Amino acid sequence: MNAPGILFVDDEPHILDGLRRSLRAKRNEWDMSFAAGGEPALEILAGRPCDVVVSDMRMPGMDGAQLLTEVSRRHPATARVVLSGHTDREAAIKAAIAGHRFLAKPIEGEVVIDLIDHLIVRTSPGHGEQARQVAGAVRLLPALPQQDAELADALGAAEVDQDRLVGAVVRHTGLCAKLLQLSHSGFFGPRPKNASITAVISALGIPAVEALARASAAQWEPVTWRPAAIASAQSAWRHAVATMLLVEQIASPAHRPHAQAAAMLQDVGRLSVIGMPHETADGTVTGCAGVPFRDIGVELLHLWGLPAPIVTAIAARDVPHEPAESGLGVAGALRAAHLLVRQTGSGDPAGGDHEDELVRLLSHPQLAARGVDWHRAARAAYARAAEPFNP
Repeated sequence: MNAPGILFVDDEPHILDGLRRSLRAKRNEWDMSFAAGGEPALEILAGRPCDVVVSDMRMPGMDGAQLLTEVSRRHPATARVVLSGHTDREAAIKAAIAGHRFLAKPIEGEVVIDLIDHLIVRTSPGHGEQARQVAGAVRLLPALPQQDAELADALGAAEVDQDRLVGAVVRHTGLCAKLLQLSHSGFFGPRPKNASITAVISALGIPAVEALARASAAQWEPVTWRPAAIASAQSAWRHAVATMLLVEQIASPAHRPHAQAAAMLQDVGRLSVIGMPHETADGTVTGCAGVPFRDIGVELLHLWGLPAPIVTAIAARDVPHEPAESGLGVAGALRAAHLLVRQTGSGDPAGGDHEDELVRLLSHPQLAARGVDWHRAARAAYARAAEPFNP
Protein backbone atom coordinates (compact mmCIF):
# COMPACT_ATOMS: atom_id res chain seq x y z
CA MET A 1 0.00 0.00 0.00
CA ASN A 2 1.38 3.39 -1.00
CA ALA A 3 2.08 5.97 1.67
CA PRO A 4 -0.43 8.84 1.73
CA GLY A 5 0.78 11.82 -0.31
CA ILE A 6 0.71 15.13 1.55
CA LEU A 7 1.55 18.46 -0.13
CA PHE A 8 2.34 21.63 1.84
CA VAL A 9 2.21 24.99 0.05
CA ASP A 10 3.51 28.31 1.38
CA ASP A 11 5.49 31.15 -0.17
CA GLU A 12 7.47 31.65 3.05
CA PRO A 13 10.47 29.26 3.20
CA HIS A 14 10.69 29.38 6.99
CA ILE A 15 7.08 28.11 7.28
CA LEU A 16 7.87 25.13 5.06
CA ASP A 17 11.10 24.48 6.96
CA GLY A 18 9.17 24.57 10.24
CA LEU A 19 6.66 22.06 8.89
CA ARG A 20 9.46 19.74 7.76
CA ARG A 21 10.96 19.79 11.25
CA SER A 22 7.73 19.41 13.17
CA LEU A 23 6.52 16.54 10.96
CA ARG A 24 9.77 14.59 10.91
CA ALA A 25 8.14 11.77 12.91
CA LYS A 26 5.79 11.09 9.96
CA ARG A 27 8.46 10.92 7.25
CA ASN A 28 8.25 7.10 7.11
CA GLU A 29 4.43 7.14 7.03
CA TRP A 30 3.64 10.01 4.68
CA ASP A 31 5.08 10.89 1.28
CA MET A 32 5.51 14.62 1.88
CA SER A 33 6.15 17.33 -0.72
CA PHE A 34 6.66 21.06 -0.27
CA ALA A 35 5.89 23.82 -2.79
CA ALA A 36 6.70 27.53 -2.63
CA GLY A 37 3.52 28.67 -4.40
CA GLY A 38 0.38 27.75 -6.29
CA GLU A 39 1.90 27.07 -9.70
CA PRO A 40 4.64 24.75 -8.36
CA ALA A 41 1.97 22.96 -6.32
CA LEU A 42 -0.14 22.27 -9.40
CA GLU A 43 2.95 20.96 -11.20
CA ILE A 44 3.59 18.52 -8.36
CA LEU A 45 -0.04 17.37 -8.38
CA ALA A 46 0.07 16.87 -12.15
CA GLY A 47 2.94 14.45 -11.66
CA ARG A 48 1.46 12.41 -8.83
CA PRO A 49 -1.77 12.46 -6.83
CA CYS A 50 -1.85 13.60 -3.22
CA ASP A 51 -4.33 12.70 -0.52
CA VAL A 52 -4.15 16.08 1.21
CA VAL A 53 -3.03 19.60 0.26
CA VAL A 54 -2.31 22.10 3.04
CA SER A 55 -2.02 25.61 1.61
CA ASP A 56 -1.40 29.08 2.93
CA MET A 57 -4.03 31.58 1.85
CA ARG A 58 -1.98 34.75 1.27
CA MET A 59 0.53 34.11 -1.50
CA PRO A 60 1.63 36.30 -4.41
CA GLY A 61 0.26 35.42 -7.82
CA MET A 62 -2.07 32.49 -7.28
CA ASP A 63 -3.41 32.76 -3.74
CA GLY A 64 -4.55 29.87 -1.61
CA ALA A 65 -8.24 30.20 -2.45
CA GLN A 66 -7.47 30.12 -6.18
CA LEU A 67 -5.14 27.16 -5.75
CA LEU A 68 -7.58 25.10 -3.69
CA THR A 69 -10.44 25.90 -6.06
CA GLU A 70 -8.29 24.65 -8.94
CA VAL A 71 -7.36 21.55 -6.94
CA SER A 72 -11.07 20.84 -6.41
CA ARG A 73 -11.57 20.89 -10.19
CA ARG A 74 -8.47 18.97 -11.29
CA HIS A 75 -7.95 16.64 -8.31
CA PRO A 76 -11.27 16.28 -6.46
CA ALA A 77 -10.10 13.31 -4.40
CA THR A 78 -7.51 15.52 -2.69
CA ALA A 79 -8.61 16.91 0.69
CA ARG A 80 -8.04 20.66 0.93
CA VAL A 81 -6.77 22.32 4.12
CA VAL A 82 -6.46 26.09 4.57
CA LEU A 83 -3.46 27.33 6.54
CA SER A 84 -3.65 31.02 7.37
CA GLY A 85 -2.93 33.68 9.91
CA HIS A 86 -5.15 36.16 8.08
CA THR A 87 -8.69 36.14 9.41
CA ASP A 88 -10.49 39.18 8.00
CA ARG A 89 -13.99 38.37 6.82
CA GLU A 90 -13.33 38.44 3.06
CA ALA A 91 -10.37 36.09 3.35
CA ALA A 92 -12.26 33.85 5.76
CA ILE A 93 -15.20 33.46 3.38
CA LYS A 94 -12.89 32.60 0.48
CA ALA A 95 -11.28 30.00 2.71
CA ALA A 96 -14.67 28.64 3.69
CA ILE A 97 -15.65 27.92 0.12
CA ALA A 98 -12.28 26.67 -1.12
CA GLY A 99 -11.26 24.43 1.77
CA HIS A 100 -12.45 21.39 3.64
CA ARG A 101 -10.63 22.15 6.90
CA PHE A 102 -8.83 25.11 8.42
CA LEU A 103 -5.65 25.64 10.43
CA ALA A 104 -4.62 28.94 11.98
CA LYS A 105 -1.00 30.04 12.19
CA PRO A 106 1.03 29.43 14.25
CA ILE A 107 0.37 25.71 14.37
CA GLU A 108 1.78 22.79 16.30
CA GLY A 109 2.92 19.63 14.57
CA GLU A 110 0.57 17.45 16.62
CA VAL A 111 -2.44 19.46 15.42
CA VAL A 112 -1.41 19.03 11.78
CA ILE A 113 -0.80 15.31 12.27
CA ASP A 114 -4.18 14.72 13.92
CA LEU A 115 -6.01 16.59 11.18
CA ILE A 116 -4.25 14.87 8.28
CA ASP A 117 -4.64 11.42 9.85
CA HIS A 118 -8.37 12.14 10.09
CA LEU A 119 -8.62 13.28 6.47
CA ILE A 120 -6.76 10.26 5.15
CA VAL A 121 -9.63 8.05 6.33
CA ARG A 122 -12.29 7.12 3.76
CA THR A 123 -15.70 6.63 5.34
CA SER A 124 -17.34 4.39 2.71
CA PRO A 125 -16.54 0.72 3.38
CA GLY A 126 -17.28 -0.35 -0.18
CA HIS A 127 -16.67 2.74 -2.29
CA GLY A 128 -13.90 4.62 -0.48
CA GLU A 129 -12.02 6.15 -3.38
CA GLN A 130 -15.09 6.72 -5.55
CA ALA A 131 -16.97 8.42 -2.71
CA ARG A 132 -13.97 10.67 -2.01
CA GLN A 133 -13.68 11.52 -5.72
CA VAL A 134 -17.30 12.66 -5.93
CA ALA A 135 -17.58 14.32 -2.52
CA GLY A 136 -14.21 16.04 -2.83
CA ALA A 137 -15.36 18.03 -5.85
CA VAL A 138 -18.10 19.74 -3.85
CA ARG A 139 -17.41 23.27 -2.60
CA LEU A 140 -20.99 24.45 -2.19
CA LEU A 141 -24.43 22.85 -2.26
CA PRO A 142 -27.11 24.11 -4.66
CA ALA A 143 -30.16 25.75 -3.10
CA LEU A 144 -33.80 25.39 -4.03
CA PRO A 145 -35.71 28.60 -4.86
CA GLN A 146 -37.78 28.49 -1.66
CA GLN A 147 -34.61 28.13 0.44
CA ASP A 148 -33.01 31.16 -1.18
CA ALA A 149 -36.24 33.17 -0.96
CA GLU A 150 -36.67 32.57 2.77
CA LEU A 151 -33.01 33.43 3.41
CA ALA A 152 -33.19 36.60 1.30
CA ASP A 153 -36.31 37.72 3.16
CA ALA A 154 -34.65 37.14 6.53
CA LEU A 155 -31.48 39.01 5.55
CA GLY A 156 -33.26 41.76 3.62
CA ALA A 157 -35.05 43.28 6.59
CA ALA A 158 -33.93 46.73 7.70
CA GLU A 159 -32.98 45.13 11.00
CA VAL A 160 -32.24 41.42 10.85
CA ASP A 161 -34.26 39.43 13.36
CA GLN A 162 -32.08 36.61 14.68
CA ASP A 163 -34.98 34.20 15.29
CA ARG A 164 -36.21 34.62 11.74
CA LEU A 165 -32.67 34.23 10.39
CA VAL A 166 -32.16 31.04 12.42
CA GLY A 167 -35.35 29.59 10.97
CA ALA A 168 -34.31 30.42 7.41
CA VAL A 169 -30.79 29.04 7.84
CA VAL A 170 -32.01 25.83 9.46
CA ARG A 171 -34.14 25.18 6.37
CA HIS A 172 -31.35 26.14 3.93
CA THR A 173 -29.38 22.91 3.57
CA GLY A 174 -26.26 24.33 1.95
CA LEU A 175 -25.80 27.30 4.26
CA CYS A 176 -26.65 25.19 7.30
CA ALA A 177 -23.90 22.70 6.39
CA LYS A 178 -21.34 25.42 5.68
CA LEU A 179 -22.02 27.26 8.93
CA LEU A 180 -21.65 24.03 10.91
CA GLN A 181 -18.40 23.37 9.05
CA LEU A 182 -17.00 26.80 9.84
CA SER A 183 -18.17 27.07 13.42
CA HIS A 184 -16.70 23.74 14.47
CA SER A 185 -13.33 24.40 12.85
CA GLY A 186 -12.26 26.85 15.54
CA PHE A 187 -10.66 28.95 12.77
CA PHE A 188 -13.40 31.57 12.60
CA GLY A 189 -13.71 32.35 16.28
CA PRO A 190 -14.93 30.58 19.42
CA ARG A 191 -16.72 27.30 18.97
CA PRO A 192 -20.47 27.36 19.64
CA LYS A 193 -21.74 25.78 22.83
CA ASN A 194 -23.56 23.13 20.78
CA ALA A 195 -24.51 22.26 17.21
CA SER A 196 -27.75 24.26 17.15
CA ILE A 197 -27.95 26.91 14.45
CA THR A 198 -28.90 29.44 17.12
CA ALA A 199 -25.61 28.78 18.91
CA VAL A 200 -23.66 28.77 15.62
CA ILE A 201 -25.06 32.13 14.49
CA SER A 202 -24.43 33.60 17.94
CA ALA A 203 -20.81 32.41 17.81
CA LEU A 204 -20.06 33.55 14.25
CA GLY A 205 -22.24 36.67 14.21
CA ILE A 206 -24.93 37.80 11.77
CA PRO A 207 -22.44 39.74 9.54
CA ALA A 208 -20.53 36.50 8.91
CA VAL A 209 -23.75 34.72 7.91
CA GLU A 210 -24.62 37.59 5.54
CA ALA A 211 -21.14 37.52 4.00
CA LEU A 212 -21.20 33.76 3.51
CA ALA A 213 -24.67 33.89 1.94
CA ARG A 214 -23.55 36.58 -0.52
CA ALA A 215 -20.33 34.79 -1.39
CA SER A 216 -22.09 31.47 -1.84
CA ALA A 217 -24.60 32.99 -4.25
CA ALA A 218 -21.81 34.72 -6.20
CA GLN A 219 -19.47 31.73 -6.38
CA TRP A 220 -21.97 28.92 -6.94
CA GLU A 221 -21.47 27.60 -10.44
CA PRO A 222 -24.99 27.45 -11.90
CA VAL A 223 -26.32 24.12 -13.09
CA THR A 224 -29.20 23.27 -15.34
CA TRP A 225 -31.93 21.93 -13.08
CA ARG A 226 -33.77 19.22 -14.95
CA PRO A 227 -37.44 18.95 -13.94
CA ALA A 228 -36.91 15.49 -12.46
CA ALA A 229 -33.90 16.75 -10.48
CA ILE A 230 -35.93 19.65 -9.08
CA ALA A 231 -38.71 17.29 -8.05
CA SER A 232 -36.22 14.92 -6.42
CA ALA A 233 -34.48 17.72 -4.53
CA GLN A 234 -37.76 19.25 -3.38
CA SER A 235 -38.99 15.88 -2.14
CA ALA A 236 -35.74 15.25 -0.24
CA TRP A 237 -35.84 18.79 1.20
CA ARG A 238 -39.41 18.46 2.43
CA HIS A 239 -38.59 15.09 3.98
CA ALA A 240 -35.55 16.61 5.71
CA VAL A 241 -37.49 19.59 7.08
CA ALA A 242 -40.32 17.35 8.31
CA THR A 243 -37.83 15.01 9.96
CA MET A 244 -36.10 17.96 11.60
CA LEU A 245 -39.40 19.29 12.98
CA LEU A 246 -40.33 15.86 14.31
CA VAL A 247 -36.92 14.99 15.75
CA GLU A 248 -37.13 18.19 17.81
CA GLN A 249 -39.91 16.45 19.73
CA ILE A 250 -38.31 12.98 19.77
CA ALA A 251 -34.70 13.68 20.74
CA SER A 252 -33.63 14.30 24.30
CA PRO A 253 -32.58 17.91 25.04
CA ALA A 254 -28.90 16.90 25.17
CA HIS A 255 -29.06 15.24 21.74
CA ARG A 256 -31.50 17.63 20.05
CA PRO A 257 -29.02 19.99 18.32
CA HIS A 258 -27.08 17.14 16.71
CA ALA A 259 -30.28 15.27 15.81
CA GLN A 260 -31.82 18.32 14.13
CA ALA A 261 -28.63 18.98 12.15
CA ALA A 262 -28.49 15.32 11.09
CA ALA A 263 -32.12 15.47 9.98
CA MET A 264 -31.58 18.54 7.83
CA LEU A 265 -28.36 17.19 6.28
CA GLN A 266 -29.44 13.58 5.82
CA ASP A 267 -29.68 13.86 2.02
CA VAL A 268 -26.71 16.11 1.21
CA GLY A 269 -25.30 13.28 -0.89
CA ARG A 270 -28.23 13.51 -3.31
CA LEU A 271 -28.14 17.30 -3.32
CA SER A 272 -24.39 17.51 -3.84
CA VAL A 273 -24.36 15.64 -7.16
CA ILE A 274 -27.10 17.67 -8.86
CA GLY A 275 -25.68 19.00 -12.08
CA MET A 276 -22.70 16.67 -12.10
CA PRO A 277 -22.05 14.67 -15.28
CA HIS A 278 -23.06 11.44 -13.50
CA GLU A 279 -26.63 12.61 -12.94
CA THR A 280 -29.12 10.75 -15.13
CA ALA A 281 -31.60 12.59 -17.30
CA ASP A 282 -34.66 11.17 -15.51
CA GLY A 283 -33.36 11.94 -12.02
CA THR A 284 -33.99 8.38 -10.82
CA VAL A 285 -30.34 7.46 -10.27
CA THR A 286 -29.73 5.89 -6.85
CA GLY A 287 -26.08 6.85 -6.71
CA CYS A 288 -23.31 8.64 -8.54
CA ALA A 289 -20.64 6.71 -10.45
CA GLY A 290 -21.99 3.61 -8.72
CA VAL A 291 -21.66 5.14 -5.25
CA PRO A 292 -24.80 5.36 -3.06
CA PHE A 293 -25.87 8.91 -2.22
CA ARG A 294 -25.59 8.10 1.48
CA ASP A 295 -21.88 7.28 1.11
CA ILE A 296 -21.27 10.51 -0.82
CA GLY A 297 -23.03 12.60 1.81
CA VAL A 298 -21.22 10.99 4.73
CA GLU A 299 -17.86 11.40 3.00
CA LEU A 300 -18.59 15.07 2.29
CA LEU A 301 -19.57 15.82 5.89
CA HIS A 302 -16.48 13.93 7.09
CA LEU A 303 -14.31 16.11 4.84
CA TRP A 304 -16.04 19.23 6.16
CA GLY A 305 -15.34 18.15 9.72
CA LEU A 306 -18.87 18.18 11.06
CA PRO A 307 -19.33 16.74 14.57
CA ALA A 308 -19.09 12.95 14.70
CA PRO A 309 -22.61 12.38 16.17
CA ILE A 310 -24.13 14.10 13.13
CA VAL A 311 -22.08 12.17 10.59
CA THR A 312 -22.55 8.84 12.40
CA ALA A 313 -26.33 9.28 12.62
CA ILE A 314 -26.61 10.05 8.90
CA ALA A 315 -24.42 7.05 8.04
CA ALA A 316 -26.72 4.81 10.10
CA ARG A 317 -30.04 6.32 9.03
CA ASP A 318 -30.99 3.38 6.81
CA VAL A 319 -29.70 0.70 9.20
CA PRO A 320 -32.24 -1.06 11.46
CA HIS A 321 -31.76 0.36 14.94
CA GLU A 322 -31.70 -1.33 18.33
CA PRO A 323 -31.76 1.52 20.83
CA ALA A 324 -29.96 1.29 24.13
CA GLU A 325 -32.19 1.15 27.19
CA SER A 326 -30.63 4.39 28.39
CA GLY A 327 -31.95 6.37 25.41
CA LEU A 328 -32.33 6.65 21.65
CA GLY A 329 -29.30 8.90 21.18
CA VAL A 330 -28.85 10.95 18.03
CA ALA A 331 -28.93 8.01 15.62
CA GLY A 332 -32.03 6.44 17.16
CA ALA A 333 -33.93 9.73 17.21
CA LEU A 334 -33.11 10.36 13.54
CA ARG A 335 -34.04 6.80 12.56
CA ALA A 336 -37.39 6.98 14.37
CA ALA A 337 -38.28 10.38 12.90
CA HIS A 338 -37.19 9.29 9.42
CA LEU A 339 -39.36 6.16 9.51
CA LEU A 340 -42.35 8.06 10.85
CA VAL A 341 -42.11 10.75 8.16
CA ARG A 342 -41.73 8.06 5.49
CA GLN A 343 -45.14 6.73 6.47
CA THR A 344 -46.70 10.10 5.62
CA GLY A 345 -46.02 9.35 1.96
CA SER A 346 -42.70 11.14 1.61
CA GLY A 347 -40.65 7.97 1.34
CA ASP A 348 -39.99 5.48 -1.43
CA PRO A 349 -42.54 2.65 -1.02
CA ALA A 350 -39.93 0.21 -2.31
CA GLY A 351 -37.96 0.85 0.88
CA GLY A 352 -40.58 -0.89 3.02
CA ASP A 353 -42.42 0.46 6.04
CA HIS A 354 -40.24 -1.21 8.73
CA GLU A 355 -43.35 -1.45 10.90
CA ASP A 356 -41.92 -3.93 13.41
CA GLU A 357 -38.84 -1.81 14.00
CA LEU A 358 -40.92 1.34 14.33
CA VAL A 359 -43.13 -0.32 16.93
CA ARG A 360 -40.02 -1.19 18.94
CA LEU A 361 -38.68 2.36 18.66
CA LEU A 362 -41.97 3.95 19.67
CA SER A 363 -42.29 1.60 22.66
CA HIS A 364 -38.94 2.79 24.00
CA PRO A 365 -39.40 4.50 27.39
CA GLN A 366 -38.06 7.77 25.97
CA LEU A 367 -41.08 7.97 23.64
CA ALA A 368 -43.73 5.75 25.22
CA ALA A 369 -43.82 7.80 28.41
CA ARG A 370 -44.61 10.99 26.50
CA GLY A 371 -48.15 9.97 25.55
CA VAL A 372 -47.77 11.46 22.05
CA ASP A 373 -49.48 10.09 18.95
CA TRP A 374 -46.25 10.02 16.96
CA HIS A 375 -47.93 9.14 13.67
CA ARG A 376 -50.14 12.21 13.99
CA ALA A 377 -47.11 14.28 14.94
CA ALA A 378 -45.32 13.06 11.81
CA ARG A 379 -48.23 14.04 9.59
CA ALA A 380 -48.31 17.48 11.19
CA ALA A 381 -44.57 17.92 10.68
CA TYR A 382 -44.84 16.88 7.04
CA ALA A 383 -47.65 19.40 6.48
CA ARG A 384 -45.66 22.18 8.21
CA ALA A 385 -42.61 21.41 6.06
CA ALA A 386 -44.47 22.54 2.96
CA GLU A 387 -45.38 25.91 4.46
CA PRO A 388 -43.16 29.02 4.38
CA PHE A 389 -41.28 29.56 7.60
CA ASN A 390 -42.97 31.93 10.03
CA PRO A 391 -41.04 32.84 13.18
